Amino acid sequence: MTARTVRLMPAIACAAALLATGCVDRRFVIESNVPNAQVYIDNRPIGPAPAHSAFEYYGYYTVKIVHPGYETREERVHVTAPWYAYPPIDFLAEVVWPFRIRDTRRYYFPLYEATQTRTDDILNAADALRLRGMNLPAPERPADPRPPKKKPQPAPLPPSAPQPGLVPSVLP
Repeated sequence: MTARTVRLMPAIACAAALLATGCVDRRFVIESNVPNAQVYIDNRPIGPAPAHSAFEYYGYYTVKIVHPGYETREERVHVTAPWYAYPPIDFLAEVVWPFRIRDTRRYYFPLYEATQTRTDDILNAADALRLRGMNLPAPERPADPRPPKKKPQPAPLPPSAPQPGLVPSVLP
């Protein structure tokens, strides 16, 4: 190695260390009033609430929370980009910036208990609808069904042609 290379080694090592440290950690934290409710982000299961997940881009995400006995909640959330996520600053934040940037977005979704409909109420509503349908007046002008299509008839044979199924007479 030359003397010049030996002198540049610490500078190269420092530059490599600085370039390796820059990073942006983007994370969702989805919380709910019901512990262990299953969380989905863009139809991908994340885990039970409170759920943590990394995200790649800023924009719209669909968050769905499901738990038995509670109404399923689905919302579209908009994750706005911070100032350091716009070009060309994003390159500096991702690669050159010597410190780690943590971007944690917290969302809270309350779940409500599902209302139980009694079977008797459903049957009574069905009976009322059936009676209402029976008591409807007849339509003023019922729709005429289309007549069935007729098969095309073969063209009649000329009188001089022999009729099918008849044996022609032969005279001596």
